Amino acid sequence: MKERIKSWALALLVMFSMFLTWQLWTFQPNFAPLNESAATSNEEIGEERSLNDVIEPSQLVFHEGVSYTALNGTNDLFARFYDELLDSQFQNMTVRENVSRDSLYEAPRTAEIIFPASVPDEVLSQMFQFEEEDPGLPINSVDRMILRDQGGNSENLLVTFASNEESFVLQGETTFSMSSFRENYILQMDEYKPVFPYDPGNQSSSLEVLYLPENSVEYSTLSDTSTDIDYNQFLNLLFSDAEYVEQYRRENGEASFTDGNRMVSVEENGTYFQYVNPVYSEGTSSSQRHVIDATFGFVNSRGGWTDDYRLYDWQPQSEGQHATYRMIVSGLPVFTSGGPDISSINVTRSGGQISEYSRPLFELDDSPIDARGSIELASGREVVEYAEQQFDPSLIEDIQPGYQLEKTDSLVFRFEPSWYVKHDGAWYPVDPDDTQTGSTPEG
Repeated sequence: MKERIKSWALALLVMFSMFLTWQLWTFQPNFAPLNESAATSNEEIGEERSLNDVIEPSQLVFHEGVSYTALNGTNDLFARFYDELLDSQFQNMTVRENVSRDSLYEAPRTAEIIFPASVPDEVLSQMFQFEEEDPGLPINSVDRMILRDQGGNSENLLVTFASNEESFVLQGETTFSMSSFRENYILQMDEYKPVFPYDPGNQSSSLEVLYLPENSVEYSTLSDTSTDIDYNQFLNLLFSDAEYVEQYRRENGEASFTDGNRMVSVEENGTYFQYVNPVYSEGTSSSQRHVIDATFGFVNSRGGWTDDYRLYDWQPQSEGQHATYRMIVSGLPVFTSGGPDISSINVTRSGGQISEYSRPLFELDDSPIDARGSIELASGREVVEYAEQQFDPSLIEDIQPGYQLEKTDSLVFRFEPSWYVKHDGAWYPVDPDDTQTGSTPEG
């Protein structure tokens, strides 16, 4: 009897094994090997850039007494001023403790340079020229720089590096030309947009003041053709051995590639690319490069940069450190409404490795952008009044104009100007004349 039971059990196991084998052969996913030409292609996709190419201020504010005027990236003078600043040297840097906001502007004429994201000390020392070869800056990051003209016969501008997170500042002198500062910028103040300082009131630092236009502002509505970037060009840069990479096509036609660990997904009808590399790490080493330096270097070595991008955000957490490089068009940041953020390059580092990398799969053409009329945006005071009704003022981090990206067909993109509010880490388009806006976060 026992022998008969054993025989039946063995027969059942054999039948079950045959059933599993049939399942594997019949229902396997639609895999295809990695394109062989892609595996051998090392063609450069974009270009390598320097930190100064992707880290720039978002606003330049001039103070003269109680008058404030400002420039942003839409004005050629803005770029000229910043180029002069990069060519200058900073010297005699000292630390000042417990400084008040008012004391930073104690001068007849002042220029304030505001960055969209704080710049860490190790990156700052690579961007600017300091008198000492290794300045060893005792400040973790810098959100704004302040140049002060003391008036009279003074020959050097005083410079202050300030952080929203720290109670002290760095002060010294700069070789920025005093005559150029006065003649090329201060004397032209009447031509710039008048602005007013806005403090939501609950900011963590008295330095976190926003400068918004007194009057309505007008920006062109733009459109531009684009060229698709072949995702195959990235595959050999992200997978070390193409022999083990397989392709999987989903029902909607979008493609995924995997080597069993890392994965690449091509989404949004081929306009968006996402790379995921699961990393198992309990923390970071203190010897690692800053997340900005690491993510910037990763993009440089994985096909380079296409179009114009600027550092707009970074997260310093020990796990999942993240940096966002946002597309810039005609001097303004570009945002995507809903869905994947196809207007920025996003890189995440976990432990010592890059764990996520996403970016657009198109490049705007070099031909001049076609302007199709303009849109008048509300004044800064109207935006503030509306934003404080729609959002918690204590969580408002920034307010600035930008472009909303819309794809009109397979190759043409439209850029529509709008006000944007950064609230609790997310960007929202706002229009005081439209009560329906302000509810959907941007990329």
